[in-house]
Amino acid sequence: MEKRKTKTIFSLVLTIIFLTACSPAATEAPPPSVIPATEEPQVTATEPPVASEGGGMPVTGEGLCANAYYPVRQGATWDYKSTGGPAGDYSYTDTLTSVRGDGFTLTSQFDNDLTRTQEWACEPEGLVALQLGGAAAASLNMGDMQLDLTANNVSGATFPNEINAGDEWQHTLEFGGELNLAGTAAEATGSAQSNFSALGEESVTVPAGTFDAMKVQVDSTIDISASFQGVEVPVTFSGRYTYWFVQGVGWVKAGGAGEFAGTSFTETTELQSYTIP
Repeated sequence: MEKRKTKTIFSLVLTIIFLTACSPAATEAPPPSVIPATEEPQVTATEPPVASEGGGMPVTGEGLCANAYYPVRQGATWDYKSTGGPAGDYSYTDTLTSVRGDGFTLTSQFDNDLTRTQEWACEPEGLVALQLGGAAAASLNMGDMQLDLTANNVSGATFPNEINAGDEWQHTLEFGGELNLAGTAAEATGSAQSNFSALGEESVTVPAGTFDAMKVQVDSTIDISASFQGVEVPVTFSGRYTYWFVQGVGWVKAGGAGEFAGTSFTETTELQSYTIP
């Protein structure tokens, strides 16, 4: 019974971590104007994107955090809805709550009262997720459950400064931490690897609008093991997802199939509305 309960909890946690791994960031700006899903999306920025050195594609943000497909601006928000996944249908909002010269904080609020905080680093090669889609000390909170994870051996950029058709890159990390469930602690360890391939540009339509996007294929594997009251519970996630990235907006759609804890699924996540200060 305890093994089944623990495996169910980790299935929900791991699914939410993975499916929201890609989100944008920001710098200090005036109060933004929200873009409803029923209107044609427009980005309101305090300054226009600047051309990268060497005549590359336009980027949004400043210094090391400047990125073509991942706008870095304080207070930016993205509203997403996911359907078909192993955790069921759910919605969440990503908000860029803090931006620094060398990184930023992303906070995700889910409609099931779960909150996730993540830290990202801005490196010369691009934006780097310091944990499963985020933090060096990411946390998940829901009811009487608390999950705290610390990453190590992080390698590779999650979002390079520029993405062109044919580009390939990899991001890997190891992690460990503690799950506390109603006062009972469980140790958790694991690893994650994502292989990215830029397939080319195409038009994509989601509730937030129609965009010209870069289509990126992501093959991911996440292995996690928990020791809960003397019971070892291993869980593996593997899947192939396609993401659509839009310059100056971020990612607007993700769709794909995978296997989680022996169960196959097909899922789609779409941008409902967004705010770029």
